[in-house]
Amino acid sequence: MGRPACLRWMLVHPLTTSILCLLIVLPLVRLVTPAVRKNDAAGDQETMHRLLAVSELLQSHRVQADQSPPDLWRQRLGSEEATRLWVNSNGTIWWTAWLSDGPAVLVLPATPSDPPAEQSSLRLEFADDLHAKVFVQQSAVSRPPRSRLMNQCLDLLREGPAVHWTDAAVSSMAGPIARLLPSASNGCLRLTRTGAQIRFSGVVSSLSLEQAPARVRLVAPLFRGKERLPMTPVTDDALLLRLESPAADQLLRRLLTNESIQQSLKSNFGIASSTLTTLLKAPLQIRLTPVSRGPFQAVLHMNLRLTMPRARLASTLNSVGEALEERGLVRQVVDVINPDGRSASEAVVWSRADGPPLGGWIVAPSDDSLQHLELSLGGSPLPRDPGNTDPGTRLSMTMLPRELVKRGLMADSWSETIQQAVSLKLQLQPLFKNRADWQWLEGQLAEP
Repeated sequence: MGRPACLRWMLVHPLTTSILCLLIVLPLVRLVTPAVRKNDAAGDQETMHRLLAVSELLQSHRVQADQSPPDLWRQRLGSEEATRLWVNSNGTIWWTAWLSDGPAVLVLPATPSDPPAEQSSLRLEFADDLHAKVFVQQSAVSRPPRSRLMNQCLDLLREGPAVHWTDAAVSSMAGPIARLLPSASNGCLRLTRTGAQIRFSGVVSSLSLEQAPARVRLVAPLFRGKERLPMTPVTDDALLLRLESPAADQLLRRLLTNESIQQSLKSNFGIASSTLTTLLKAPLQIRLTPVSRGPFQAVLHMNLRLTMPRARLASTLNSVGEALEERGLVRQVVDVINPDGRSASEAVVWSRADGPPLGGWIVAPSDDSLQHLELSLGGSPLPRDPGNTDPGTRLSMTMLPRELVKRGLMADSWSETIQQAVSLKLQLQPLFKNRADWQWLEGQLAEP
């Protein structure tokens, strides 16, 4: 998908783009559409399969006649025809498909007014004849049998609002930050709306859904089948973002396993590749807290639980400290009050001469090989809260987009819907024990 096409896609579907980028902390938030209701979507099944096979992103929507037709309808059908068909199609399902290049394809169910030859087929509206020919050529390629998961995804797309995407779509929309969440580079989600709450759920993977084993299904896992508390709106703005992951590699694997990055960390800061391997296995918590004074709008806090000897961690931090001093930073050792209010932890804080704190670390006292490392950027580190719980096997994230926007911490390329959202919550859970390549994603976006 070329850059101009990608920008046009973002304008047509800003919310779908936002959901995908946030997962990737960004990628999966612009995948929102109106409420889901079961219905038999008209159209030819084989054409839908061909569309699903060649599209980088395929999204289904439900017509709401009390709203104005989307711009894509007006562009492909003309204003008068778009308005007439939109009003007469209330409640029906329609689709947007993005191929490897070019503008979006508008896909509509055939109507009795269409030519007789098209009554049993979907109506595909391309930007021009060239893109129509490209689709015919691409869809004519012989392909292996569809996986069970892909068939189920197609059913979702025919029944109500849903979305299927591939790694090519994520790369085009998110750019370099797509590396932060490779486990969600392919996926299929159901989308629902209840009032101001927009929910999404489905399967995501680092692999193409065509490679899904038969046991992967678009059904919430058994361990999530029990009745659970709903995702309640976030009202506490003390944390702009909170993320917990059972292992740092879910976010950092593609970065820290990059050979050039590993070489840079070793030559500039003395961090060995074996240390990075230990880091990637460590449970991770990230918190972004707002600040009212100083040059920064927020402080990033990171907690890592590292399984390594204390002496080895101390040696690594000493190497990093020496590198920072060579770059003109000043080391200070200060006592920071612990959450219990009665004790203090020794913190190493880095700054420029007579400048505000730029970051630092705390190594909590420990009698075993499990080391609690607190890191910070933009301010002094904070001691670990003993009330923090183990994330288990689930990655979870809560963020406050509207508050981030107020502080200039969210790029204006995000859609207006996301920028004004009160909160976003999501959870990512492996479908199978000891395997992270197939995961169940569910989440909720709260609008004002």
